[in-house]
Amino acid sequence: MQGRKRGASTILTALAMFALLATAALAIDWGVIYFARSQLQNFVDASALAGAQELTNASAARQKAAETYARNYGENFRIAPPTPSTIPCPSNDPDLQPTTICYRIGDDTVHVTTPYQRVGDPSPSQNLINVKACRVASLFFARVLGVRQIRICAKATAIGSRPAIARGLVVLDPDGGRALFLEGNARMVVSNGAILVNSRASDALYAQGNASVSAYQISIVGNYRTQGNASVTPTPLTGQTPNPDPLASLPSPSTSGLPVFPGRTIGGNSSATLQPGVYTGPIRVEGNATVILQSGIYILRGGILVSGNGSVRGDGVLLYNESGRIEVQGNGILRLSPPTSGVYEGITIFQPATNTQPLWFSGNGNLDISGTIYAPNALVHFEGNSNLQDSMIVAFRLRLIGNARVNITAREPPAAGQGEIAIGLVE
Repeated sequence: MQGRKRGASTILTALAMFALLATAALAIDWGVIYFARSQLQNFVDASALAGAQELTNASAARQKAAETYARNYGENFRIAPPTPSTIPCPSNDPDLQPTTICYRIGDDTVHVTTPYQRVGDPSPSQNLINVKACRVASLFFARVLGVRQIRICAKATAIGSRPAIARGLVVLDPDGGRALFLEGNARMVVSNGAILVNSRASDALYAQGNASVSAYQISIVGNYRTQGNASVTPTPLTGQTPNPDPLASLPSPSTSGLPVFPGRTIGGNSSATLQPGVYTGPIRVEGNATVILQSGIYILRGGILVSGNGSVRGDGVLLYNESGRIEVQGNGILRLSPPTSGVYEGITIFQPATNTQPLWFSGNGNLDISGTIYAPNALVHFEGNSNLQDSMIVAFRLRLIGNARVNITAREPPAAGQGEIAIGLVE
């Protein structure tokens, strides 16, 4: 009888020991899970908030979120920040949306979604960015129960308070028909931004032939018309309130301290480097000439003409076209980027309202510009190919004809008056 009691006691002791060990194992493994989840939550919170600062450009917002995640990952694991690499999204993830981009960052899978549609919302919001991160964590004591690893995830959603649809094109003419005009095979694309047309005319936007215009949003004070096979996508919002000139308060640059140069003609196969300053006559780049513009402000009192196979390139440049005409024709190339700080940050061409000469880009001329083109009282005319990155056009009227191709990746300069963006986590 006592032997049976001792046997039962041994079994109970063994069961109690097993329960204690299982509890200890669960506590240790739960600590691993809790630590990983907390770390992931910190990572996605910081990434979503960082991405929300760039919501006027969805691509830039996703990139910023991924880079922030990589930086925090590197700091926490005391390694160099891993380079985010784009990967196919797992098809079975319930949080995926059409705008989700997936990355591999270290050992983590990171999903960044913007525009993002929350549960209960009627449509995705340009003001929201969602970051989700998942990691497979190895368990220790739970292995005796057949559980070797577990997938841990965390996610965060941040909102930006300013309008997330950047203005890619603003046409200021308040009355004229065909204020925005496209014909032939012309094509304009503002994939991530808005086109705003202030004209109250019934044909404020007019497209004919095989022309096409597309944007994330198109807003017109008056109405629009198409003819032939022309297309406008999406259907414009008509009868809208006029949009004020976003750069109306932009001051003219000071000439104080700037050197003064005469106009220049650079032709043949020659090359030249020009310095910032006041140019009292036109700058002509002809033939096969190549011109480099050093960083700074160029006050033009005779415009600039690029023709033949001439090319003009410069980084950190503002062309202030006080008088005369800016023109690229033939096979000419104009490739510029704007100042990165100061009053004119993000602005490449500034033609004041006192200069009504058109900005004329024709022939096979190639316009490759990052930064804003501002010509509030002038026509901007396109016939060739134009690639405008991180840009905005503000013009009195705008015209595309022939085989013109204009692609705008919209981004507004600080002077456009959006002010500081207020951000916060909402999920």
